[in-house]
Amino acid sequence: MKLESDNKRAASNLSGQRVFGRCLCGAVELEIDFPAFWAWLDHSAASRRAHGAAYATYIGCWRKHARLAKGRRSISRFEDATTESTRSFCSRCGTPLLYERKRSPHMVNIPRALFTGRTGREPRYHVAIEELQDWAYTGNRLVPLKGHPGIVWERPKSRRRPRDVDDLEFLDRHVPSVRAPIVR
Repeated sequence: MKLESDNKRAASNLSGQRVFGRCLCGAVELEIDFPAFWAWLDHSAASRRAHGAAYATYIGCWRKHARLAKGRRSISRFEDATTESTRSFCSRCGTPLLYERKRSPHMVNIPRALFTGRTGREPRYHVAIEELQDWAYTGNRLVPLKGHPGIVWERPKSRRRPRDVDDLEFLDRHVPSVRAPIVR
């Protein structure tokens, strides 16, 4: 992991703004130049397992635009030979910090959740979408769960009961139109 140190600031930051991120326990702090290069949702099994979630949201930036501000000694690394990638984690709290790929040596990928502020990119791309799990939330309508403030849920699809003959007779009746004139 060769990130710029805080005192070796990259000179090519066009906006002059920085975005700060950190792990859960605060032992590791990162910063990137604003805006990030791109952002995406990773549905791959490796990212799903590394994050313990349905998918991981990453921002990608040039390595020279990312710096480790604090906690170099608190970082552990895992090299995955099958994906030819390296993942870095906080050794104290386990937060995923960096995802580096051998085929992209000049880029570093950082979980979007580490940053509280805007990174300049929205995740509009999906990587490994064919590995999307059937249990993952895909944007269906959510409603508040009665009696549990702050919790929403996805209502199951209603099951239609088979119609009886009596129900069909009701449909045959003529219902007066709403726009029919009122006779007094």
